[in-house]
Amino acid sequence: MRNITAAATGFAPVLATVATLIALTRAAHLGIGIVVLGAAVSLMATRSTQRHSPWRLLLVPVGAVVIATFAVLFHEGHAYGDAFFVVTVAAATAARAFGPAAGRLGRALVLPLIGMLIAPVNPGGHPLRTLAWATLAVFIAECFVLLKQRLWSTPEDEAEPPSTSAARIHVWRGVQSALALTMAFTIGQTVFGDHWAWTVISAYTVGAAARSRGDALLKGVHRTLGALGGTAVATVLAYTVGGHQAVAVTLLITILAVGYYLRQFAYAWWAACMTAALALLYPLVGFASAGTLTLLGTRLLAVVIGALCAILPATLIAPIRTGAVLRKRTAECLRSIRDGEYAPALRRLAALREAAAPLYAVRRVHARRELQWVDALTALEPHLRTLADDADDPAALKQVRRTLGPVADDLRAAAGRSSPLPAA
Repeated sequence: MRNITAAATGFAPVLATVATLIALTRAAHLGIGIVVLGAAVSLMATRSTQRHSPWRLLLVPVGAVVIATFAVLFHEGHAYGDAFFVVTVAAATAARAFGPAAGRLGRALVLPLIGMLIAPVNPGGHPLRTLAWATLAVFIAECFVLLKQRLWSTPEDEAEPPSTSAARIHVWRGVQSALALTMAFTIGQTVFGDHWAWTVISAYTVGAAARSRGDALLKGVHRTLGALGGTAVATVLAYTVGGHQAVAVTLLITILAVGYYLRQFAYAWWAACMTAALALLYPLVGFASAGTLTLLGTRLLAVVIGALCAILPATLIAPIRTGAVLRKRTAECLRSIRDGEYAPALRRLAALREAAAPLYAVRRVHARRELQWVDALTALEPHLRTLADDADDPAALKQVRRTLGPVADDLRAAAGRSSPLPAA
């Protein structure tokens, strides 16, 4: 029940953004393009684990300038727009090396840019008028995300643990993203013509949040399976919906909501729902439908190539081992629990489980000791939630202390050296 409630409240800003922008565009006699942009930005901002600050709203006009710059450069020549996109995303990724504030700034500027890539739409009219409406759409989306965080905050939202990754890790991730996107743009525009964005979107979604080379591989597989399932579903829906715009929009929002909920179980569900939603979206905004049988093979090939563009740099250039990520995140979780920081510990536990996904995927054929730590700490989640509300609960404290010692000892043994981990 907790998961359903969290998904419902998490998706609420998307629904509010769509409802608001539909009302505004109808009053101004505009197309659905601005609604799509606002929904895309809201969805990506809601999926972020970062708590947003009201000061972030001041960056909205800057984000609009980023969008306008990309559009102008891309109009002048694809190579200029491609280069701007690659440099912006890579710089935003590497900016995390300079601290949480720089990382949040980079994400705030990139979100509208990615939104325009996912939903390449134009409401029509003068470019300045288009830019003004795009800015308004992003502003409304950000406002509803902030409002949700103020009204429905959780213990995990209240305290955001700072990143402990070395600066060089973020710099190398920036390099990886630059190489992945460069290959995706080059191959996409050379091979897939008007559908080049499918390759770039795939490369970005697989590589942007990959925590390790195993995570990149798993996301690539899930992205491909999701594209296959999502395109099959969209093909059926496209013939069923026909030209009924209201039905298509309702189905699109419903599919996104289902994907938002199912993403916690497997990334493939999210990829499938996003693929189906985009296939329904493109006919609404004047693009050829991606849900037709003739484009099924093209989409799948573009998705696979985009995923490979992200996987290759993550695997070959300064790769991050999944086991190393799990040891580091287990140690962080243990320290938070030891120090009585139970709300941050819940966030670190969620991050630990996400990082362990590649090992869970192969557990039946190759069991790893790191998963025993994840299982043991996951079993503590109810007790950590209790301690987040009442730090002196004796039963919860007893269970937590009973678990910490063995996990910390095994982690030290796996690291092969003594480290400042919590004592039993």
